[in-house]
Amino acid sequence: MSKWSMSGERILEVAAALFYAEGIGAIGVDRVVEESGVSKPTLYAQFGSKAGLIAAVLDRRREQRQQAIGAYLADAVDPPASQVLRLFDWFAIGHAKPGFRGCPFTNAAAELPDPEHPARQVIAEYKAWLRTVLTDLAEEDGLPDPPWWGSTLALLIDGANARVVTTGDTTAIQDARRTAAALIAAAPALPLPVPAEENR
Repeated sequence: MSKWSMSGERILEVAAALFYAEGIGAIGVDRVVEESGVSKPTLYAQFGSKAGLIAAVLDRRREQRQQAIGAYLADAVDPPASQVLRLFDWFAIGHAKPGFRGCPFTNAAAELPDPEHPARQVIAEYKAWLRTVLTDLAEEDGLPDPPWWGSTLALLIDGANARVVTTGDTTAIQDARRTAAALIAAAPALPLPVPAEENR
């Protein structure tokens, strides 16, 4: 059950679409109010401020993303050759959709430099969750040092999202998947990462 009222849900829906399509900085509360048909006092009563609304929008996206990824990974009819690459396939599906303009969490982080902004915690939680998922999938795939793989694979996904923002190239995730596949294929020959204290 949602913690938001029907008007709050409407505000979240409209704000999420506007923030993603046009950017957080370009969209003011007045625009959200106008397009949602909900009064400004109602918006402030629900979310407190624009910052609170941004955090709520991203938190909703985080919940939806986690549910969607979990369902996709659990829906395989036959066990995939690589759980890691199956997750890359999920991202590739999203990158190919019309209107895709990069990761909403990465995009928001670029617009919100203040580390104390309430949305920054939501962004950090999502990114940490994704690294954990990738780490767990790497372990399922039998890869050595799963935490290293989780971090490295997250970098590939972040890089593909950055390419979308900087050049509009929505096919970069395919390059990221091919890179991940090549690394996995070479995994037995890869040296384990050197711990930081031994690499000084």
